[in-house]
Amino acid sequence: MKSELSLYFRLALASIQTRIEYRWNFIIFIFTLLFLYTAQILTVGVIVTRFHTIGGWNLGEIVFLYSILILIGGFVSSLFTGILEFGSLVRLGNFDRYLIRPLSPLGQVMSMGFDISGIAHLTLATITFIYANSLVSIEWNIGNIFFLVITIIAGILIMGGIRLIIASVAFFAINNQSLVHLFVFSAREFLLYPVSIYSRSIRFSLTFLFPIAFVNFYPASYFLDKQTGFSPWLATMGLPTGLLIFGMGYGLWKRGIRYYESAGGA
Repeated sequence: MKSELSLYFRLALASIQTRIEYRWNFIIFIFTLLFLYTAQILTVGVIVTRFHTIGGWNLGEIVFLYSILILIGGFVSSLFTGILEFGSLVRLGNFDRYLIRPLSPLGQVMSMGFDISGIAHLTLATITFIYANSLVSIEWNIGNIFFLVITIIAGILIMGGIRLIIASVAFFAINNQSLVHLFVFSAREFLLYPVSIYSRSIRFSLTFLFPIAFVNFYPASYFLDKQTGFSPWLATMGLPTGLLIFGMGYGLWKRGIRYYESAGGA
């Protein structure tokens, strides 16, 4: 087990070394990310200044909501970027060499796709989270710190699980890029604002059908003592939801591996 983890670490390190060779690309990415965060926060600020609140949430509360999203997104970007590129591995036939190595194919895809830019993402997200906390009144006692840790783990499982499900589709459909753009990037836009401002059908969908509201909306509502439109107990369902989604993703991945091998892909 220890030697296997060491190999994954070496694969991740090799991925990092490859990416930092393009130093200017990395620097440009940092400035782009900083610009994106600033632009999104300023956009929210303009809207809140005009209407005073959005669905009963003031500027500080929405920045806090946003900070949870990008904090979790930083971890997900580091760990699951390789998953988003998986479709091209299958399409070009490069996935075969992952199957002949004595390592987990999923572990290899994640390790070799480890993205150092995700660390920059995480650093900027942490700064945003600290700033957001200066705008709201939250007592960071043991209970709240524990719930924050659970929230981050749950969010990683939910967002990572969704990426894993979409990646697994590539075994059967080859080209999964449209799903990546729809369910990874476009769907994320719903989480920039309180889910409670949307219609009941959208809130229901984001809670029970495509449950990304558990990433930041329900946890933020718990910390800020906000009404969600559903039972307050939903704030505690993030981790079970994350385990369910990631389990579904892993199950589909294993099925996809068997399909790929039986179809003569390896």
